[in-house]
Amino acid sequence: MRPFIKNYIWHIAFWACFIAYEVTSVKFITGVYGSPKNYLMHYPINIALVYLVAKFILPKTIGKKQKNYPFLLILAPLSMLIFLIISNLADSILRNISNEVFFGDTAITKIFISGTVYRGIYFTGFGITLFLFQNRISILERSNELEKESAEKDVHRAQLDLELVEAKNAYLRAQINPHFMLSTLSYIHDSTRLSEPEAGQAVLHLSKLLRYALGSERGPDKIPLHLEIEQIENLFKITKIRKSQTFISFDYDLNLAEAEVIPFLLLSLAENMLKHGNLSLITDPGKISISVLNNNLVIQTGNLISAGINDTGFHTGLSTIRQRLQNMYGNRATIYYGRENGNHFVTKVSVPLTNTDLTKKSGETLKKDYK
Repeated sequence: MRPFIKNYIWHIAFWACFIAYEVTSVKFITGVYGSPKNYLMHYPINIALVYLVAKFILPKTIGKKQKNYPFLLILAPLSMLIFLIISNLADSILRNISNEVFFGDTAITKIFISGTVYRGIYFTGFGITLFLFQNRISILERSNELEKESAEKDVHRAQLDLELVEAKNAYLRAQINPHFMLSTLSYIHDSTRLSEPEAGQAVLHLSKLLRYALGSERGPDKIPLHLEIEQIENLFKITKIRKSQTFISFDYDLNLAEAEVIPFLLLSLAENMLKHGNLSLITDPGKISISVLNNNLVIQTGNLISAGINDTGFHTGLSTIRQRLQNMYGNRATIYYGRENGNHFVTKVSVPLTNTDLTKKSGETLKKDYK
């Protein structure tokens, strides 16, 4: 009920004022007020004609979506005929209940027809005015909506332009900053390679790792395995310089050098072992092996668990590896990791080989011990 009143409050106010105006005019011209029963009977009919014209006849014939002028030529006289019939019926009802009529007699006379047609045309004019007014309001509202949409698009476009500029600036910074860092590392290496050979070598290996990491960000989805092997060797060499009591056994099939893997797969497994493992015992070194099994590339690591390390801390990087494998290989890749033999932590990754011919050759196994 409230939405109806909210939408039509101005209609109600207008008809109240209009009826008051006509009643007052009749009083001013004739000196007497008209019959209240007459008003109660005929004004609903007159107002109904207004909304019939404004809400049905004109929208159906000359509205936005369709133009049907022949239909309008039929509905216009038909609505007037219906108005005549209903008005005559109203007069008949008035005569039966109170002996009061609007035009003196209920017969279809020239006076009745002319008076009723005049009122019908008069209120039809109100209907046309209401239709045009609402149509104009609709056009203005649509125009405002289009202007709002256009303004929102302009704001969005400006925001995209700003983001593009920021992205370009970030890209330039991403190019400048690593270049500056590599240049700095090169300078440190040149400055220390004679006075501090081990530090110079550490900087050199670190530069190679950084250059590889930067290249992999914009590189292909998969890379040859030998590139990863080169980098974990750099990583192991840096670790040995930092901690001389680090022992790692690394063996792999030379035939797998060109096998393709996702970047940082081997590096991440090696880094996880270096970070969380106890690699200080020459009798129980960390182990990494790469082999082929059932047309799959299998990477395995194992290490003694470092005392005091919370086991839950092992899984963050490995969970990331699991997600990356799922994204690239789907269900064709697997990863297992966990505690075995009480105090050892192992990982096993299996990914499908893209080049099955690799599995048909008998490759030589290379074993390296970092002691």
